[in-house]
Amino acid sequence: MRNLYGQGYAIALLVAAKVGITMAVTDRYGWHRDELYYLASSRHLSLGYVDYPPVTPLLARLDQFIFPGSLPGLRLLTVLAGAAVIVIAALIARELGGNRLAQGLTGLAVLISPEFVGTNILFQTVSFDQVVWAMACLLFVRLLRGAHPREWLLLGLVFGVGLETKYTVIGLGVAMLIGLVVTKQRRLLASRWPWLGFGLAVLLLLPNIAWQLGHNWDSVAYTLQHRGNTDGPVLYWVQQVLLVGPQLVPLVVMGVVWLWRQDRFRAAAATVIAVELLFFLAGGKAYYPGPIYPLIYAAGAIWLVGAIRRPWFRRTVVAGAVLVTLILLPLGLPILSAQQMANSSLWKVRKDFADMYGWPELTQQVTSVYDGLPPSDRESVMILASNYGEAGALDLYGHGLPPVVCAHLTYYYWAPDRMNPSTVIVVGYPRSYLEQFFGDIQQAGTIGNAYGLRNDEFGQAIWIARQPLRPLSQAWPPLKALD
Repeated sequence: MRNLYGQGYAIALLVAAKVGITMAVTDRYGWHRDELYYLASSRHLSLGYVDYPPVTPLLARLDQFIFPGSLPGLRLLTVLAGAAVIVIAALIARELGGNRLAQGLTGLAVLISPEFVGTNILFQTVSFDQVVWAMACLLFVRLLRGAHPREWLLLGLVFGVGLETKYTVIGLGVAMLIGLVVTKQRRLLASRWPWLGFGLAVLLLLPNIAWQLGHNWDSVAYTLQHRGNTDGPVLYWVQQVLLVGPQLVPLVVMGVVWLWRQDRFRAAAATVIAVELLFFLAGGKAYYPGPIYPLIYAAGAIWLVGAIRRPWFRRTVVAGAVLVTLILLPLGLPILSAQQMANSSLWKVRKDFADMYGWPELTQQVTSVYDGLPPSDRESVMILASNYGEAGALDLYGHGLPPVVCAHLTYYYWAPDRMNPSTVIVVGYPRSYLEQFFGDIQQAGTIGNAYGLRNDEFGQAIWIARQPLRPLSQAWPPLKALD
């Protein structure tokens, strides 16, 4: 009981540090373009969306019911998700046989890992996906060490929720299957329970499949279109090191080695290797396999406790890892002021920071264009945004503006059935593209932001388009964008 209390106390401190530090800077910058999209999705609840399943918009809807219009309130959910991963990772270490020190070191590794520091500050599917992967790894380890086979049903439930959260969890499932097949633990597949768990996961995915059937399988088209949309095979592995954390690379390497050397956990080591290779070969983004890190951190922490027995040396290693994290912290969290961040060009390294600025200014500029229209144009006018960030910002900040439509991703399906405006304020499209839809196009402004951050909107034009060559509702299908 005393050991459990000590371990629980250490994990509680790590959780408090996670929540306290992240929430202290959570609204230092503004809404991220993706958050504006999730916010808009929460106002259009559905069984599916083009680029993600329905769980995250549902969470955003529940959150905004409690904290309406609050950015810190929205981000609190992902911060709490990150805190949950710390706890689950410590439990993985315990299931692997780690003592309370190993469990505490595992939680610390998750706390200082760039993968989790950088993602949990933003409301995105990634943070909730991390919780799913961590729970799946915990249950998988329990099954490998002899838990009752009925726990395969729990694993299936977790995967089912995961499939409704982020489709990349499929990669973890395939990797686990590979891990079992290539090791002696393949005997677990002879039971009916793994397959019943698989069936449960598929059953939970059926509502989303129904949505796909009614929406041209857009999520599949979107995924195939983005396959290979990375920085290249070399940078994929370089980014793995950066996301794991340079200070944690020895822990990760030895964690995989430790798992491989344990007969009953060798399938877990094979799973780690398989999930990294699967996303690499599929042309996935470098952060896709990131949620597997807690499993490796847990194994690495057990190795560290056994390999370094002198407390002073162990404390020195840990202190060095924390120090590196503190040096790199401005890349993960918005701890610098906006002006310092802009002057340091940090936004060029972390594009997410640039994507948190310019939305109120964009809305003000569009509002000024609308206010400057003659009364004859105002009688039949709409706003057409080129991407979900612009549309989300106009939806959030644009009080008193005419209807905003966007053909980008799921926004495409939220447009009204009848659209026949005589005047359209267009944001972000090139003139050459608009000429196939309008006979009269005039530039009315250029998008900028107070700090000169060159995000995707900076320098884009705002147009007034008249004399439509066909009703906007007829032009809508060609405008559809899945990129």
